[in-house]
Amino acid sequence: MGYFNSLLQRKFKDVAGKRYETIARDYREFLLTEEETVVPEVLSILMPLDYFVKEIPPQLYETLSSYERAKVTLVYIVDMEVIRIVADSLDEKAIAEFRRKREAFGEDLLNRVITSLEGAGLTVTSRMFAGEKFDNILELMKGYDLIAVSKKYGTLTTEIAPLSSVTLKLAQMARVPIIVY
Repeated sequence: MGYFNSLLQRKFKDVAGKRYETIARDYREFLLTEEETVVPEVLSILMPLDYFVKEIPPQLYETLSSYERAKVTLVYIVDMEVIRIVADSLDEKAIAEFRRKREAFGEDLLNRVITSLEGAGLTVTSRMFAGEKFDNILELMKGYDLIAVSKKYGTLTTEIAPLSSVTLKLAQMARVPIIVY
């Protein structure tokens, strides 16, 4: 803890006295180390999208544009669990129409977000596939420096639950910085 350790010793030497070592040891996890104060270089950003992500705030584009050399990968996932539920209650024609509408929505959303991100000066790639939203993103996030995910990703939010359960689990399990918008 080098710098912060010496800063705390100077600041609290008369207040804590000999107890400083105990305090520093007990509260070590709340103090930033010198390595933690270094801002990591972000060259790749994963941005998952789905049916519940209707709009993206303009402030997110401004924030992401601060990573000048970063490449943003947009991923739209059509949830196979929803397709299975629909398949249990509808015929093949209705299932195909449902899936076609979800994919059309995804294409439109991807195109709008691509246009906005490119307008902010970022390089963008995109892909769409059917799968399991949480599991697929959890696997994909391993190859990225930053994740930007909507608070509504996976399900709608409520007053009681301001974050979707999928977003909350992703934020808890992410090993890279995550922006929840």
